[in-house]
Amino acid sequence: MRGTVTIGRLYGIRIGVHISWFAVYAFVTFALASSLTTVPRPQAIGLGAVCALGLFASVVVHELAHALTARRFGVRTDAITLFLFGGVALLDEEPATPRADALVAVAGPAASAVLGLLGLGILAALERFAHGPASDAPALFIAYFAVANGVLAVFNLLPAFPMDGGRVLRDILWHRSGDVRRATRFAARVGIGFATAFVLAGVVLVAVTRDPLSSWYVVLGGFLLRQSWLQARAASEVPAPIALRPDVEVGAAA
Repeated sequence: MRGTVTIGRLYGIRIGVHISWFAVYAFVTFALASSLTTVPRPQAIGLGAVCALGLFASVVVHELAHALTARRFGVRTDAITLFLFGGVALLDEEPATPRADALVAVAGPAASAVLGLLGLGILAALERFAHGPASDAPALFIAYFAVANGVLAVFNLLPAFPMDGGRVLRDILWHRSGDVRRATRFAARVGIGFATAFVLAGVVLVAVTRDPLSSWYVVLGGFLLRQSWLQARAASEVPAPIALRPDVEVGAAA
């Protein structure tokens, strides 16, 4: 992906940040700071910035779970990139069987769910053993971390191809029919339906709340709509769908 800066390597996989990530990082920071109405503005912005970093670290873990599971099935991952809509793990190829692809797909939400449960455990410990103002900021961060990872897990399990739940739907159809392209086209159409509903819901939300930040959901739905359409077209034109796994986690941020 052009405009990407490499920030390091994990398990031999290049981790990069696309220039668009900085825009959404600022958006998430100020959206979170705006919700902290009982905290002085400078502290709210600082806490929002830390929470946004926690969110994107969670995205990296989510993508690593995909990549390391794919590696177990002989599929190499060249890079993981954080960008405007979350994270992308660039696989060399599709897993060869529906079972392998489904396991790769559920690995990300499973990792997010584990992080969410871990956050809840830490939060419970803070509430039990830590008291006073010094514990307030860590508790807010951990609470956001837990909730964000829970939403990441649930959101990405929606049957909206090419998100993880949509891939599982595709893999079930692939297993039953034996035709990966036919299964991909059907799952992509379901994804188009979900994305269209997401855009319409965002439009209604903006109209009802008059909150310009709600337009983010329209943009996110539009991105999902484009990805679903591209996958449907790819399944019609080539022997197998493209090996690009876009996971749209930033939708949990606001």
